[in-house]
Amino acid sequence: MKIRNAFITACALAVATFAPRAARAQETAVRFSGAAALALPAGDLGNAADVGYSLALRGEARLWAPEWKFRGDLSYERFPGRGIVDDYSYLGLAGNMVHRTIGDRLYEFGGLGLYGGTTAFNNQLNQSATNLGLQMGLGLDLAPGPHTPFMEFGLTNVFTAGSNTLWFPVRFGVRF
Repeated sequence: MKIRNAFITACALAVATFAPRAARAQETAVRFSGAAALALPAGDLGNAADVGYSLALRGEARLWAPEWKFRGDLSYERFPGRGIVDDYSYLGLAGNMVHRTIGDRLYEFGGLGLYGGTTAFNNQLNQSATNLGLQMGLGLDLAPGPHTPFMEFGLTNVFTAGSNTLWFPVRFGVRF
């Protein structure tokens, strides 16, 4: 009887110890997502452009701790210009650290990126430059599951000549 109780106790302890690891091991190593956003220009860009849009494709990979992930973003932003400027557009490639508290749907992200910006003028002349920038923000997973809808509020700050170029993307997307 003592041996049977000790065996049952040992099995229960083993299940309690290894079950969370097994559940994490079933998670895919990389998850992809797509997102669309309204991009709200701020600062000098806000004075020269109207509300734009953003499209993003991403890959997110697990790191050393379950609450930390690395995310690579490929994004395109376009803002209709005012006056002599037809539009402002940015093609970005960024790497972000994503922090998620286990069991919580709220997460934070931040990282660095390269942004190729083009200003298209009405007279068909364009100016282009590539600059370093920062991304940061908060996100919320709207529902659990294999296809997770999410919403993010972010800030993108591109270090351009003169003053920085700023916009606030409000993203909606699906992680799969």
